[in-house]
Amino acid sequence: MKINSKIRKLHSELHELHTLLESRVKSAFEAKKRKQWFFIHRIKEEESFALKLETGRVPDPRAMEDFFACTLVVENRTAIAEASALVSEVCEVAYRRPAEEGKTHKSPDEFCFDDLRLYVKLKSSDLLPPSPLEDIIFEVQIKTFLQYAWGIATHDLVYKGKSADWGRARVAYQIKAMLEHAEISVERVDEIAHSSLLAVSDEKLRKLNSTIKWLCKTWSEEQLPKDLVRLGENIINLAQAKKIELEEIFNCIEVDTKSGQGAALNDLTPYATILNSLYTHHKDKLEKFLRSDKKRFRIFLDNNAESSRRIAEIPQARPENFVTLK
Repeated sequence: MKINSKIRKLHSELHELHTLLESRVKSAFEAKKRKQWFFIHRIKEEESFALKLETGRVPDPRAMEDFFACTLVVENRTAIAEASALVSEVCEVAYRRPAEEGKTHKSPDEFCFDDLRLYVKLKSSDLLPPSPLEDIIFEVQIKTFLQYAWGIATHDLVYKGKSADWGRARVAYQIKAMLEHAEISVERVDEIAHSSLLAVSDEKLRKLNSTIKWLCKTWSEEQLPKDLVRLGENIINLAQAKKIELEEIFNCIEVDTKSGQGAALNDLTPYATILNSLYTHHKDKLEKFLRSDKKRFRIFLDNNAESSRRIAEIPQARPENFVTLK
């Protein structure tokens, strides 16, 4: 595309300054955002800059609000407020689109782009001298992963390309409508899960929830991992592999805890504690498992636990039935 030399020169001047801005914004946002969020940033390319000027929507070519733009991508809509607060820590918000939360220019039958965009300036820092970077307005979009995925997958179908196609745009917005419904489901998952249609459970989940409830009753919060579902599943798999009922495990731990063992042992994980009790109370079943062949389940043995050493040394125990750290 042929571009006016003055436009090229202006783009070059702005690019140099905005590259410095990009670096400073990136450092600030990367330091504060959650690890699971994405931070994406870009500076307008020369051709895109020229085309944007030709729209007539840029009052001052030297102050294009999205010459530098960045995006925070968050897990779902419940995290948007937290992301907005993060932006306000780093920047002063000049204005936003949509202008007010809870308001939109879209009619109910429209599904056009309307993601949250904040137009901001960097806040001055006591650690840095005043800088012209703090006078530049730039754009920060806040999107959910589903919104971002839709944009990546369909942006060129809707906004760019060598031809305009009603059918392709229609399909793109139909997809956006479906994703919006998915966003609602994710945001309101707890409410939806308690609807009459979904307020049911199966035997597997009842057993898992029973195990988690027992864990919380037996150990303190500090002794338990954050992922109680995974620990509960590990215990259930252990019980099934050894052909031991969960109630038997619960009873063993209760008996041992009363005698100063079991959950009273602060140097063992709940899983290692259970193995210790099984060795004490159901050694025969443990030995039978360790001596059998063609088992898909392996017991993980904690190298620091005395009980783990005793289990690994059970006569005729097959090494493929347990795993230890080497």
